[in-house]
Amino acid sequence: MEEHLGWHERRREVLARCGIFDLIRAERVARDGRQGSFYLLEAPGWVNVVPVLPGERFLMVRQYRHGLGRTTVEFPAGLVEAGEEPARAAARELEEETGRRAGRLSPIGRVAANPAFMNNWCSSFCAEDLGEAGLARPDELERLEVVVVARAELAEKIGTGEFVNSMTVVAWNWYLRYTGADRNRTGA
Repeated sequence: MEEHLGWHERRREVLARCGIFDLIRAERVARDGRQGSFYLLEAPGWVNVVPVLPGERFLMVRQYRHGLGRTTVEFPAGLVEAGEEPARAAARELEEETGRRAGRLSPIGRVAANPAFMNNWCSSFCAEDLGEAGLARPDELERLEVVVVARAELAEKIGTGEFVNSMTVVAWNWYLRYTGADRNRTGA
């Protein structure tokens, strides 16, 4: 880290434990003496999975998202549980949300979800050679349906309509880089 840009933490207080994140107030001071209170969300890591089907199609889930108050179409995703490796969480989420298992699960990228106030990372994986794993077992408060989306439709709609989940947009871009498809757009 560039020392001249860093802030030293003097005090930290948990304001609320909200299940999927803790709300923290951190009192920090910069090297030049400026001080401030910063409100942070400490959360477990996230994973998302790009499940690839034959014929240039993707397995996705449609579900209601309470933050937006509307339905979105996304790649399977979820939280990394305490002590769990992101790859294991990705395999678990794929199975729970779609009832499918990956013959090959490859890490394709990782981003800081919103480093301005969040401490977690989102790891993306590509799931190939999908096989049946039984029935989908979504979490108790999840209501979702599995949908198959053609590559052309996803490429056209990503970032619009029901395809607005930012982590799905990120995973799509990681997938394009992973497969080399982004070179067609960038001239690389």
